[in-house]
Amino acid sequence: MGMVLAILVACALIASALAVTGWWRPAFAVFTIRPAKMTVEQLGLSITDKADAGRVDRILRSFITAFNRAVASPRPTAWVDYSNSLPALFQPFAHEGGAMGYTLRRLFRYNAAHFEATIVRPRPEFRYLYYVGLGFWSGIRKHRPHRLARITRGLDPLHGHLVYDGYGFARTFFEVRSNPSVYRAFDRLEGYARNAAYQGVGRALFFLHMGDVDRMIEEIRGLGSFAPDAAAGVGLALVFVNPDRLDRAARLAEAMPAEWRPDIHLGMCFGLKARSINNLDAFEKYVGQCPKAVENAIRVSIRECDRVELLVRAEARIDGYQVWRERVTKWMSQNIEFPIAGVRIAKPEVVLERR
Repeated sequence: MGMVLAILVACALIASALAVTGWWRPAFAVFTIRPAKMTVEQLGLSITDKADAGRVDRILRSFITAFNRAVASPRPTAWVDYSNSLPALFQPFAHEGGAMGYTLRRLFRYNAAHFEATIVRPRPEFRYLYYVGLGFWSGIRKHRPHRLARITRGLDPLHGHLVYDGYGFARTFFEVRSNPSVYRAFDRLEGYARNAAYQGVGRALFFLHMGDVDRMIEEIRGLGSFAPDAAAGVGLALVFVNPDRLDRAARLAEAMPAEWRPDIHLGMCFGLKARSINNLDAFEKYVGQCPKAVENAIRVSIRECDRVELLVRAEARIDGYQVWRERVTKWMSQNIEFPIAGVRIAKPEVVLERR
């Protein structure tokens, strides 16, 4: 009897040690995704330019590697260390992938307050990406609208909408080519959550058809009343993927239909805003390469985006995310030359001021 008790105690101690140290985590390797499967070639993405293809391959690899480390590494910060080890251009995508692994790492025990406290607040410079990554997981899991509503409840009232963006991206990116009716899933979302999801749709269509702009435009037109939201997603992806090649982003923006320009402008503003907080030193290097008129327009646009966000938060509106987007869209249309090419208001002493 004493021997049996000793064995039970030893087993309990071993189990406790494994639980505390996390050395059982490699068993979760079954949930990881092979990076070799996530390439432009393997996914059949319409990207013909070699430089673009190489960049997207690195983006996908960064995203998936961080997800895998978040899920299966014994160390809880392994995905953070990996993400921060990357060049600034790819860090945000890795942080997004790490956030996608949040719920799985916690054995499917999701808690909004815990997510904010342990993922978002310790690294606020990547806050936008974390909400998108959380939504990406919901897209992979094909969560129903009521489940998404529960997930976003308790998150930041403005940035929490980006969960729907990530959801829209994931479902479109992986499903739309084999199941064009996937968009019907977004129509069951309530209120402005649908618009946020279609912003993610636009980002996904950008990656799917980067090398075929006509096809991209055709797909977006087919979205009807949500086409402007998808166009905003394209605008965001343009600059976020190419912060060091903003001239390239501008050329593609100009190739899009004129009626979507206000929405593309909005997306570009939000994408540049995100890059400015991800890594300020890298951002300063990116915008420093631009013509002065473009640099001025970028800085003024981001400043206005920040100002409107503060105002909307102070107003504590239920429709704050929608109002934020609408006000910035209107201001950009009135004051910034498309596509963020110059400032229509002449205040150089303010415009040139460094953030």
